[in-house]
Amino acid sequence: MIATRMIVAAIAGATLMAGCSQQSQPQQTSGQEPSSQQSSAEPSMGSAQQSWAQQQSQAQPQSQSATTGQASKPQAPALPANEEKAWSEASQAGTATALNQYLQEHGNGAHSGEARARVAALDQARKDADEKAWAVASQAGTSTAFNSYLQSYSTGAHAQEARTRLAALDAQARQKAADDKAWSDALRAGTPSAFTSYLQGFSTGAHSAEARRRIAAAEDDARKREDDDKAWADATKAGTVDAFKAYLQKYGSGSHAGVARRRVAELEAKARVDADEKAWGDATRVGTTSAYNTYLSTPGNQAHAGEARQRLAALASQERLVPTVDIRKTCRDAAAIMVSLLGGVTTDQSINACLESEKRAREQIVKDRGTFSAADIGRCLRPGVYLPSYVEWLTCLEMERDVRQMQQQQFKQNPAGSSAPVGAASR
Repeated sequence: MIATRMIVAAIAGATLMAGCSQQSQPQQTSGQEPSSQQSSAEPSMGSAQQSWAQQQSQAQPQSQSATTGQASKPQAPALPANEEKAWSEASQAGTATALNQYLQEHGNGAHSGEARARVAALDQARKDADEKAWAVASQAGTSTAFNSYLQSYSTGAHAQEARTRLAALDAQARQKAADDKAWSDALRAGTPSAFTSYLQGFSTGAHSAEARRRIAAAEDDARKREDDDKAWADATKAGTVDAFKAYLQKYGSGSHAGVARRRVAELEAKARVDADEKAWGDATRVGTTSAYNTYLSTPGNQAHAGEARQRLAALASQERLVPTVDIRKTCRDAAAIMVSLLGGVTTDQSINACLESEKRAREQIVKDRGTFSAADIGRCLRPGVYLPSYVEWLTCLEMERDVRQMQQQQFKQNPAGSSAPVGAASR
């Protein structure tokens, strides 16, 4: 019983001390017990811990351990507040600089091992990132890639190699620029001496083979020039694509080859434009969905493609307003009626001709729908009748429209004498 009461008293004292020191006492590390559980008869702490403990004792009372004639075992002291604060700040920052600062101030502190481990992990991560960045730069192999690597890792493991490879790339670029400039100068001059001068400076340059070929061609040019000029005169006299292509086949590198190619390109372009304009004219003249689709499906027709699609879209919106009928059934039934009246047999050719006529009639209705009045459309477009036919609908609509226009024209010519209502002819 005595031992039990001593344990309960010790727990109560520790609880009281924890509640009193909750706001003033620093956070304790794992594995350490608060100093309030130490007996007043226990051995004194180290000088740094004693000083910290004395400061804490001014803010909270020391609990006394119950004794049974035998002194309790001493508990591990809490860490000083300044070390806990330094570790909290370094851990929160998470950078090598912050962790190394902690180690400089608390090299043997409770968290020194963890701090060193985290610094080592950061160093390894930086090394891994360095290697990855170098692998990316090496694979690209460009000046931009190596400069990007050096911007991030100016003191990295591969910094010197990156600078070496940059220098090599710069030297190659300068050599190429000088080669290209010398070749450009030689081309501009276009003389054997100019190409010879290029070869003296760049005997193994990128254009050296071409320079030698041009020198050889120039040596032959004197003998071939007369034939070249005659062939060119014949081509320009004919003025056709075939004539210029024939010249190019024989004198592909002749003195007039450039002009000949331009003439071929111009004539072919003009032919394409003419063909495109003709196709567009045909499409707009018909003005149906099939006509515009035919224009778009013809290779080379591009100038009016946008407008053709716009017109198709407009026709599609109008087409939705035209009732749909089964023209195949109408054509079959109509053919059967004709056979019963006139004799003979129904052929696929006659049915296909009927289908084609119905298709064209529907497209014409869609195209001209804006020219028909709502009354005429309601009167003529009747899908519920026996053997509905787009051909008959179109005939009805056109007759109603033409009669209406004729009556309007008569009214304009003789307003006083025109009393017949519009649409009377259809009735």
